[in-house]
Amino acid sequence: MEALDKGYITNLDDFYFHRCKWAILEEDEIRETVLIYTGMETPTVLAFGLDDRFNGFLEDLLPELPDRFYSHYQKNSAGVFRKAFDQQYLGSHLKMKLVSEDYNYFLDDNSNIWRLDISHKKDLLELYERSYPDNYFDDRMLETGRYFGRIMDGDIVCVSGVHVHSDEYGISVLGNITTHPDYRGKGLATAVTAVLVEELRAGGNLVTLNVKKDNYPAIKCYRKLGFEIYCDYEESLFTRIR
Repeated sequence: MEALDKGYITNLDDFYFHRCKWAILEEDEIRETVLIYTGMETPTVLAFGLDDRFNGFLEDLLPELPDRFYSHYQKNSAGVFRKAFDQQYLGSHLKMKLVSEDYNYFLDDNSNIWRLDISHKKDLLELYERSYPDNYFDDRMLETGRYFGRIMDGDIVCVSGVHVHSDEYGISVLGNITTHPDYRGKGLATAVTAVLVEELRAGGNLVTLNVKKDNYPAIKCYRKLGFEIYCDYEESLFTRIR
């Protein structure tokens, strides 16, 4: 559970802390934790347990959860959520972790790859609307300085960024990676992500990412960059039953 545990710790960073709520099961130490992130219009609930008491803890927590939320959760917890919520299943996903010794991608040319900031927000939103309309993009992430894009003829045609980043805790979660449909199949996403990964690697960060289990081209790309599969999880949109 190393990557999952550290993912929770990242949200203790001041950048995220005021947008987070935690529920904990504590004995002599904290044993189980559910994180509720309220930084987006629809909250996200991260529910991963360490032992067989977790589902009981989660069931006790159901009345305290938002009336509508996205959740990342272990497969055996789905039935617990359905006791109080309607479920819109969004698929099975993988968590992958960067393993430096497996890195075997070398970037020959990083020309036209630029660090992006808040001034690029409008162009990024247009790219996401065109190529990745269901992504979770929080423009505050541009403040981390960990967004890179390929710019061609004045337009951002490919981007790689982070969902979570903390210099204090040394953790980054890649996200919002996409390429304009007219430019796919050219290796642009791999190249742009390689620049981002190299910077995070140089900083000594633990780097993880989430990817749909059936997105084989993306998984192949991430393996080339030195990622390995860590665990799987389910994602759903839950709405409270009235």
